[in-house]
Amino acid sequence: MAEPVTGIPESLGLRFWWRTFEGVQQLFAEGHGEEGGPDDPLPAKVFRGLPRRVLSEPARHIGDARWSFAGFRQAHPEDAPSREVLDEPALSALLHHSYGLGRMESGPYATWPYHRVVASARCFYPVELYVWPAGAAGSLPAGCYHYDPAHHALTRLRAGGVPAALRAATGTGRDGTLGLVVAAVCFRKAAFRYRDYAYRLCAQEAGMTVGNVLLVGGALGLRGRVHHRFDDTVVNRALGLDGDEETAFAVIGLSPWRATEPQPAQVHEEFGGPLSVIRPRHVVTNAVDPAAWSGLAALDRAGRMTGTGPPTPVDPDAFHLPADGGGEAASWIPLAQGKGARDRVELAQALRARDSGGRMFLPDSAELPAHELAGLLRHALEPVPSDHAEPVCRPLVDCHALVLNVAGIASGLYRLDAAPALLGLPGRDGRGVVSMLCDRTPSVNSAKANAIVFLSVNRLAGDRWFGDRGYRILHHEAGIVAQRISVLAAAAGLSARITNGYDDGAVRALIGADEAHVPVFTLVLGRRRATAQYEPPLTW
Repeated sequence: MAEPVTGIPESLGLRFWWRTFEGVQQLFAEGHGEEGGPDDPLPAKVFRGLPRRVLSEPARHIGDARWSFAGFRQAHPEDAPSREVLDEPALSALLHHSYGLGRMESGPYATWPYHRVVASARCFYPVELYVWPAGAAGSLPAGCYHYDPAHHALTRLRAGGVPAALRAATGTGRDGTLGLVVAAVCFRKAAFRYRDYAYRLCAQEAGMTVGNVLLVGGALGLRGRVHHRFDDTVVNRALGLDGDEETAFAVIGLSPWRATEPQPAQVHEEFGGPLSVIRPRHVVTNAVDPAAWSGLAALDRAGRMTGTGPPTPVDPDAFHLPADGGGEAASWIPLAQGKGARDRVELAQALRARDSGGRMFLPDSAELPAHELAGLLRHALEPVPSDHAEPVCRPLVDCHALVLNVAGIASGLYRLDAAPALLGLPGRDGRGVVSMLCDRTPSVNSAKANAIVFLSVNRLAGDRWFGDRGYRILHHEAGIVAQRISVLAAAAGLSARITNGYDDGAVRALIGADEAHVPVFTLVLGRRRATAQYEPPLTW
């Protein structure tokens, strides 16, 4: 096997970075599993012998897609929602719009028929959502629940309020917390096909799902705080996860959106002792030996954390590319949100419209107005409340846009600044990267796109601050940004196709990054042409 690139240290996490990027062709050469038969894992996890509760019909309109962005709230304080109680209707809307079924493809060629509101490689949906309200949610008793999106139902795994042991293990012991949402990953649902490469796909989807929970929570008047660093053993034990086939990836604390962040609070044990062991039984339809993805499992075990102390604050500046030389003033395109009248961007409608352009994505040739590109990028890098640092910091991600067909903006490469503004980068010829994308992913005609967005992270900084857990945390960070762009693109009538079929070295050279920085997401943006795919929306 070829060796990792010069200058990349030999930690397990960094070797896995190399294996799934520079060495991905060798990884794929090791083989894939088969899909499309009766042995496929179920697209939705189903438990047996446990209490179930079908949720009420979710609200079809939940609010503006931008309420989770502090900048937007500050510009429109008179309308900003804040929710003091997490009742059953709010829980129903939160779960459905965060990770529920949005439409179902039908017809003889519907290979991947179930489409949720978050994109998933081949619609495998390895992420599972668990919710634990702090108390009774209306008529729904307090307890830990698993969300079944296929039936819009909850399965109760434990009874009672959030135990102090879980609050301490996740750092969510704060005044005003209304409940916890846990994004876990069932590796088999993607690894039966993709083997070790599935870890990248699972981490990407977990990040996008977390990003969507933040968007939906904001529209409902809830502030979400993401916890990446927690005691894995305690969280998995609380949810009844074995930690091997399925493990917790991120925890989100939900609280009312007030003027100030909730403060740490003294928490008290509610169960009167340590968490008991539960072994909830669910349906398993795939029997492939997990040894087929042993590399994935090894990295996940190496990245686990123990202890309940507060995480070390992160230096966000260590994760970003150096500022590009100022250039001429004309190369700066401000994306500031005006304080005047605004058009409503209904989040539920945008989520129902969100798609990836179909199996064969050929964008139409219409120009994209500059204000629409500005609208879908303006909030991409807004700060995310998380356990990285206090006060909140921008995502640990750099964002570049290759503009191809946008009215009022010259074609070329731009870097998204947190101001927010687009900074033109002269002398960057993107034609080679476009050709590479068309060659690597022929199902997407990237040359016809309005724009292509690249999200990159600093893997060396991730290893330094998070150790082997850095692989998944940085994919989460980028996934949050990718979901923001995808949803706001849908609101503008655009499809956003996420593709991993690219040469990372070519993209790195285009954006001017060194070996430490890795492009982890590529989003192809364009208007979808009419196709023979029939995907009616699922509505009540």
